[in-house]
Amino acid sequence: MTADIVNVLDQSRNDSDENEPSPQTGSSPLKRNALLLMVGIVALATVLSYLPVLFNFFAGDDFVHLTWLKQAVVYPQLIWKNFHSSWLDGTTTKFYRPLISVFMVSDYMLWGLNGLGFHITNLLFHLTSTIVLFFVSLRLGQCFSGLKEKAKTQGSAMAFAFFSSIIFGLYPLHPEAVSWITGRVDTIVTTFIIVSLWCYMQWRDGKSNLWCAGSIVSLILGLLSKEMAITLPATMAAYEVLLWWEQGGNRKTLLSGAVNAVKAIIPFALVIALYFVVRLIALGTFVGGYDDSLFFISNVKDFVYGWLHALKMLIIPANKDYFNAHNAVLLLWQISLGFMAISALLNLATLKRMVPVFLFSALWLAFALLPVYKIFAIADDLQGSRLAYLATVPLSLLMAFGFTTVREQGNPAVWLRAANRLRIVWGALFLTAAAAMLWTNNQAWVTAGQQSNAIREQLNSLYSTQIKGDPQVLFLSLPDHIHGAYVCRNALYGMTKHPQMVRDIQNNIMVDKFEPILPFGYLKESLQEGRDKVKIYRWDLEKKRFDSISIPDKSFSGSQAIGDTLLRKYDARAMKQLVRVDDKYGIKEFAAGDKGGVTVKTDAPKGRRPVLKLDFSLPCFATDFVAIKVLASTIPADNKGLDLLYKNDINRDFNLFHRAHANIIPSSQPQTLLFSLRSAPEWALGGTSDGFELYLPLHGELKILEIETVQASALMPLIDFENSGFLGTKGFLHLDHKEKLKQVVNYNAAGVPGSGGVVFELTRPNLLFASQNDQEKCLVTLREIKSAGTTGSITLDRKDFPSLGIYELRAWATDKNGNRTGVAGDHIVISVDD
Repeated sequence: MTADIVNVLDQSRNDSDENEPSPQTGSSPLKRNALLLMVGIVALATVLSYLPVLFNFFAGDDFVHLTWLKQAVVYPQLIWKNFHSSWLDGTTTKFYRPLISVFMVSDYMLWGLNGLGFHITNLLFHLTSTIVLFFVSLRLGQCFSGLKEKAKTQGSAMAFAFFSSIIFGLYPLHPEAVSWITGRVDTIVTTFIIVSLWCYMQWRDGKSNLWCAGSIVSLILGLLSKEMAITLPATMAAYEVLLWWEQGGNRKTLLSGAVNAVKAIIPFALVIALYFVVRLIALGTFVGGYDDSLFFISNVKDFVYGWLHALKMLIIPANKDYFNAHNAVLLLWQISLGFMAISALLNLATLKRMVPVFLFSALWLAFALLPVYKIFAIADDLQGSRLAYLATVPLSLLMAFGFTTVREQGNPAVWLRAANRLRIVWGALFLTAAAAMLWTNNQAWVTAGQQSNAIREQLNSLYSTQIKGDPQVLFLSLPDHIHGAYVCRNALYGMTKHPQMVRDIQNNIMVDKFEPILPFGYLKESLQEGRDKVKIYRWDLEKKRFDSISIPDKSFSGSQAIGDTLLRKYDARAMKQLVRVDDKYGIKEFAAGDKGGVTVKTDAPKGRRPVLKLDFSLPCFATDFVAIKVLASTIPADNKGLDLLYKNDINRDFNLFHRAHANIIPSSQPQTLLFSLRSAPEWALGGTSDGFELYLPLHGELKILEIETVQASALMPLIDFENSGFLGTKGFLHLDHKEKLKQVVNYNAAGVPGSGGVVFELTRPNLLFASQNDQEKCLVTLREIKSAGTTGSITLDRKDFPSLGIYELRAWATDKNGNRTGVAGDHIVISVDD
């Protein structure tokens, strides 16, 4: 492939030099052949890279759409409803994306439940964007040579177009947007944005007004697909500046150029204004989204760090579940980034007419990221990467500058010939690395699709052979995602409905650490009380099957703890037998004191943390908190705290997914660290624990003095409301304007030492507590509700909730001075409906 690319680009340079078209004759046949060959290579490489995910599977939110599609084909008015109300009748989120559902319906009508057809549609949109980008970047490349009809650097423009489009087609960040059916939201809007810009370019080059109409129509279609299209007129304004410069712009033509630009953009600005009017009518707000807020940021520091990390992942899009720091392909990508930067700077210095196009591309990149500035976050496993799909269009333009060949007037210098040759060869190597990374990143979606299909098959088998009727069923360990590719997130409801299932199933629920809405800690006791009426199944990821598990009764929980009590305490003298070191990595000293306790000194390089083994077992369901008393006078202030990892009857190995965290501060006085296990389903339903691992700070000295278990009632208020147990509303409290204007929530903080009252935290709409039963004040609080006395109640009134959606509520115990004590209580969910 490397040789083919070199030959094609060499041919394109020769064609443009020897067969330059005149204004009368148009493009030469050789140039047209080179263009067709380039486009063919781009298209073929793009399609081949996505072959692994072209099979029949649905994943994650796809099942939300399947449930809606089954109704939409019977009741077509549901399709039209998306045009004048929130997308898919959403109340917890407010999006205006009706055209996405139109494409979903067309796929459903054509392919039914065959996911392959849906994936083909996604790939076709991605391929369309890639090919149209070739011609957009070809037009931008013509600016390299000034007046188009006297172009002497068509080879540079063609190289720029080729590399821009193929980099975009093979960019490794794209699987979430292209390989996931629901990710088409971003692929579709990007296609319409690129097509609209291409039509605009043709119109502004003096072609028919039909091109202007095509551009406007494409913009409208983009706006009906996703909000990202709102910045397109700004991109067009930047292009107008580029046109003014290309036509020899100077101070004398500045005013006339500005007037012409404004005239050209006015129709598109009017479309944006009309869009916001429609959006206000449909959603009741201009903003919408997840929290209907344009500027609210709960933690500025985390926001900045999140942005920096997302930008890093945008430029180095390697799924870290597959690529380690020493991976050869990843190293080639990173070295190539340096090559591109140096080569681009050399190009900009050699051919200064490239500079305005470079600045336009950089400005377009900023515009592409602007609509997602609040939620722009890309995880190490590429979760969230679809939000940057549009941004990779101008990013591909910027990268292409490093591989674009240039020439001087007349015969190029020897060094320039060599540099051009090196650019093409290195560009081919970079594209090979991109294809390899894309193929590897796509393996996450291949695995996710296989798991999703296996889960659907086993659910059908389970409800056909083992579960009769529709009893209460709780599913544990269904994978939220695999290596960043969604599997069961928001999927179980749709998975258990006909025609995905043999029959409609209503009474099932999925619990895991990735489900922050369901108040599992709040439901624990009622779950145990109704154990005979609830079936629980755990998904075995490796064996791809469901295993039945049971909830222990109260007598079992008690006997498994310590005789007649549920509490356990190990004093300083017992530490020598309980705490040990298996792996001495990062541990400089480990010793047991004469009066008890153990002291450990750590000094580990950045990366893997030192670990202690804790040899004791606990009954999981009966254990809510583990308290470890320590002395930590030399721990650095910027330490990351301690993590307690567990394994039990259903989680046989230690891993960071099964852990509890506690912060630690440097102090000369002993402090008690509380590790909350109460709200972790994988812990509570895991039978009996089989030891623990304690992850320590990288540096410092820590003395462990005492370990004990603590009941929830000694640390936090217990709350309840009518019919709120697992067999009732499952911790969901409903408010509306008709039957449920007010609801009463009772609390009891009498078991918390020193408590004198409570304070309730209520989140902003559709925002969640960051963690459960922690010791950190909520950062997304809408308001606080204070109440005196250790027992009592508060009344929630519908009029006090500003908008529809879900809210979370939890209580803290407060001392006589109003200061919080203990930990945050279990949360409940408040659903505010029409």
